[in-house]
Amino acid sequence: MSRERREEIKYLRRLKDWIDLGREFDIIDLFASLHPADIAELIDNLDEEEKFHLFSLLDVEKASDVILEMSDISREQILEDMSEEKLTEIIDEMDSDDAADFIAELTEDKAQAVLKAIEPEESEDVKKLLRYDEESAGGIMQSELVSVPEDATIRDALQAVADASEEVEHIYNVFVVDKQNRLIGSVPLQNLITTKRTSPIIEALDNAIPSAHVDIDQEEVARMFEKYDLVSLPVVDYKNELLGRITVDDVVDVMEEESSEDLYRIAGLGEDDNIFNTPLESVKKRLPWLYINLLTALVSAVVIGFFEDTIKIMVVLAVFMPVVAGLGGNAGSQTLTLIVRGLALGEITFENSKKAFYRQISVGIANGVAVGIVIGAIAYFWKGLPVLGLVLGLSMIINIFVGTLVGTLIPLSLKWLRADPALGSHIFLTAFTDAFGFLSFLGLATIFLKLLT
Repeated sequence: MSRERREEIKYLRRLKDWIDLGREFDIIDLFASLHPADIAELIDNLDEEEKFHLFSLLDVEKASDVILEMSDISREQILEDMSEEKLTEIIDEMDSDDAADFIAELTEDKAQAVLKAIEPEESEDVKKLLRYDEESAGGIMQSELVSVPEDATIRDALQAVADASEEVEHIYNVFVVDKQNRLIGSVPLQNLITTKRTSPIIEALDNAIPSAHVDIDQEEVARMFEKYDLVSLPVVDYKNELLGRITVDDVVDVMEEESSEDLYRIAGLGEDDNIFNTPLESVKKRLPWLYINLLTALVSAVVIGFFEDTIKIMVVLAVFMPVVAGLGGNAGSQTLTLIVRGLALGEITFENSKKAFYRQISVGIANGVAVGIVIGAIAYFWKGLPVLGLVLGLSMIINIFVGTLVGTLIPLSLKWLRADPALGSHIFLTAFTDAFGFLSFLGLATIFLKLLT
């Protein structure tokens, strides 16, 4: 057991004891010493009534950080019992991007009430952010930033940082703009500290720091952070006017969200599905994909039905059918995972997709031959039928090759159709490799039936 897990269990036991004894001041002291993420994790492990009670012990500033770190189910439970006044106070403490994301999760009536109640200036900032697609640069940016005009000095910039320190968290760069608020460049704090105070701000510009257009996808934003090793990225509109900034903590959340989304979609799950949803909600989200899976499974059943006579004559074929289908599916899954990941990270583009395609085909052929020889030999020595080993080996080579081929083509085709490459791809892959595996194995067995008997 890790040290962090042992610490969590220790705190959780202590917390439950204090709840039973009504020692609220001890709980408040404990929360004062913990990071908001650790507090959220402790509250997530409590009963619903205990969650709300303990959350109410937090001061507004810490509560605004803790509620963002909670699981969706805990947040929903707490929001059910929270007054609009308390909710407004908490949202007032959040950065504009967090506030926008948080308000977007509320019911329409509650969201409107909160927007009317929070500070007018912050309300306007949040309303602007809510207009953007939540998965775009505009949807994840925050409007709080530090900017200075192009004729400012280093001293002016440092003063701007000092003036904004209470309102703007995690200041990594000072942005330089012209009179029309168009972005000229960024100045990292390190450059500010190491440059002479009387020098013009222009002399400290870092021209290597790019900017992101407000409408680009958040995945592209994440790639920019990775490519350029960024901690902060300015966001501009089509006129190059500075609108906001994206910080590295937002991008970490994006990466986690995108990886989870891909994982869910490969399995045919909705991105908002989780183990704590009500049974009815989970059934609604999962049943459509299960129906699709049922239809694709029936295709395999139909294929097997064509060869009923062959199976009756040589029952041993039924023993090896799952092996052929399973190995083809596994080979396809390996390729599918690599292609989906490559597309998500921008490693695979339409320009180099042909090269990736041919590479995977060669891998499929090589793996098919290697596995086919082994399984053919096993079938021969196990059942004493040389031709059975030949049929099984050939069908294995064919299906692993086909699995690799389909595992490459499905995500590339979905990308070409402007759909998510991960969308249900594993379900379609399994359906194809199962049906084609049975077809190749039983088809070859039928052709060689006279030799087998």
